[in-house]
Formats: sequence, structure tokens, C-alpha cells
Amino acid sequence: MSAEPAPRGRRETDCDEVVDRLYAFLDQELSSEDEVDVGRIQRHLDECAPCLAQRDVEVVVREVVRRACASDCAPEALRVRIITQITQVRA
Repeated sequence: MSAEPAPRGRRETDCDEVVDRLYAFLDQELSSEDEVDVGRIQRHLDECAPCLAQRDVEVVVREVVRRACASDCAPEALRVRIITQITQVRA
């Protein structure tokens, strides 16, 4: 039997924070220092239907893209350009 969702004001983690960190969460890109945040995000998803629905949409979109692009390889110049831009954004 699952627990009832907590009222919005009593949730440990805010919906906006979960949505902001959803991509990193799904990509397992949160660092070991963020381990507590991973647990908080998962608990939030377990009790918040709208955020769980958003996560489910993202998972489906990623799967569709993965299937559609499974045999395509980006040209090396494009790969280098993308990696360079990601590195610059993260710096």
C-alpha cells in the first residue's frame, strides 16, 4: 500500500527544484556530493504526481530519440564542437 502524497506545503523538496534538476537526475550526473539531493528528488517524485508525470514524459522522449538515432553517428567536427560548448557552459 502506498502512502498518500504529502500536501504541497509539507514536501521536503520544491517542485521547481525537482524540475530544474530533472535532467541531471535522469542522466545520473549529480555528483557524489549531491547524494542527499538524489534521495530528496526521488522521494519528491514518489509523492508528487505532476513531477512524476514530467519525469515519465522525459524518459519516453529520451527513449524515442535514442531509438530514432541509434544508427546515426554525428560527424567528428560536430562532436568536438558540442563537447567544446558543453565544457564552456559548465566552466
